[in-house]
Amino acid sequence: MKQKKFDDLPTVVIPTIINAAESHMALVFVLDVSSSMEGQPIDQLNLGLNRFKEEVCRDKLTRDILDVAIIQFHEEFSVVQDFVPIEYMETIRLKADGRTKYTEPIREALKMVDERSRFYRRSGSEPFKPWILLVTDGAPMDDITDVANEVKAMQDADKVRLIALGVGDFDPEPLKLLTDVIFQLDGMDFSSYFNWVNKSMRAISTSTPGEKPLAPSLEGDISRYTGDVF
Repeated sequence: MKQKKFDDLPTVVIPTIINAAESHMALVFVLDVSSSMEGQPIDQLNLGLNRFKEEVCRDKLTRDILDVAIIQFHEEFSVVQDFVPIEYMETIRLKADGRTKYTEPIREALKMVDERSRFYRRSGSEPFKPWILLVTDGAPMDDITDVANEVKAMQDADKVRLIALGVGDFDPEPLKLLTDVIFQLDGMDFSSYFNWVNKSMRAISTSTPGEKPLAPSLEGDISRYTGDVF
């Protein structure tokens, strides 16, 4: 259990896992907060993330199996939200600044999902394959060859699924090194994207680990650039 104390509020006890007897799903958002995301893009991303939590929590089955973490990055990265059951996710207030580097935040996400899967198994829970959801509007200034190989090795071993969302004038070429599943967002309204993520988590929650659930259809401002999800 984690404890978090807010000013003038009682201590909130945050469980490390909800119902360890059930299979669990680890989801990490890896979010580009470089300066090109300033203004409407970062505002809409914050809005979409916080609504995502509200929408997921309306379905008890999905709420109880889904654990989320959030990494933000520009030249550096930070873990904005370490893994918690979705209902304990804090309100997100990302700010845009700096340039774009992919390697370290993606490497951190790989480490986090691997550790989380080990934690589930130690707790007696057989995990679903974890997802890393990368959102970016640009191209990295660093060489991502090594981390792309690390992602490929984990995906080939069926230990993770990395899915990318390109925003605005994103460069698809570096994303193709990381994954065969790339979406693109037309405009800056992220609601269609987070609706799709929510529906995907619901589909997973009604399946069993190793089973291939039916991928939800894409609607609104999101479209598939390459690849199949499951």
